[in-house]
Amino acid sequence: MPAIRTFASSISTSNRRFIYLIFAGVFGSFMIFIISSLTSSPPLVIFPLQINYRQRPECTCLRSELPLLSSPLTSKQNDSQAFLCSEYATQRGPHQRIIAISLFGPKENRIFQFNRSINFLHALIQDLNIRYSDGFILRIHHDNTINTADIICPIECKHPNVDFCNMTHKLYIPPKIWRFIPAGDPLVDV
Repeated sequence: MPAIRTFASSISTSNRRFIYLIFAGVFGSFMIFIISSLTSSPPLVIFPLQINYRQRPECTCLRSELPLLSSPLTSKQNDSQAFLCSEYATQRGPHQRIIAISLFGPKENRIFQFNRSINFLHALIQDLNIRYSDGFILRIHHDNTINTADIICPIECKHPNVDFCNMTHKLYIPPKIWRFIPAGDPLVDV
């Protein structure tokens, strides 16, 4: 009788492994689909940005001016399908070193507490400035629950190494996946 139980338990273990393997394959395929749909675009053509990339319409401050790019990655993509982050992030050019997080409101996250999340965000920015002061950029992918005038403008104007990426037009991507978007950005190295 113990041999039968061992055999039955080994079958359930192999079934469990098979289910995990199927789940990992489906999840991996989903991630590849999302990243490829974000990065596939027409051939890239060089031309300068036609908008003031240094200032959001809702903000009163101007962010630091960035050097002009001679990279083919600042392209017609700027006019057409929008950016994987923002105009300013695109103007930073290639070889960006990114740390990315997702910040989304109570609709997707039941334990969301706005003030607590903002306090953690300020602490994260301070840690970033201390531990990764050698050129790393924090990209914060957010939904429309984050107020531009009250939250985004003061942080972006004070911290040149922080970019907010509005995901309102990319809601087909689940918020917990937003932080992986830089993996498909051709301007990002790390």
